[in-house]
Amino acid sequence: MIESTLISYITADYKTKSDMKVGMMEWQNIIQEMTPRFKKAGALRQTASQVWNKEGVFRLGYTWEYRDEKAFVECQGLFREAESLFDKRTEIIRKVFANRGVILEDIVF
Repeated sequence: MIESTLISYITADYKTKSDMKVGMMEWQNIIQEMTPRFKKAGALRQTASQVWNKEGVFRLGYTWEYRDEKAFVECQGLFREAESLFDKRTEIIRKVFANRGVILEDIVF
């Protein structure tokens, strides 16, 4: 079982469904390329989802889980690098919103 202590939930809003699909593919390519570095920094897991309960909104959600606060801090530099690569590889405009939390309870069903 993964022992996460911190999470971040990041949403990215896109102008069109096409931008969202291409944006997700390119982001995942970048993350795959950087996976060994994220793992070494202490990232434990990333889950990508499409927000579907907001009509007319093209939104992706990414949940990241980290070993501890040090891992979270180390991953921030990697995120900036990944975002820079995304901007260089695409011309897709998106609005990104980040939320962070300390895990207080984890229930497995």
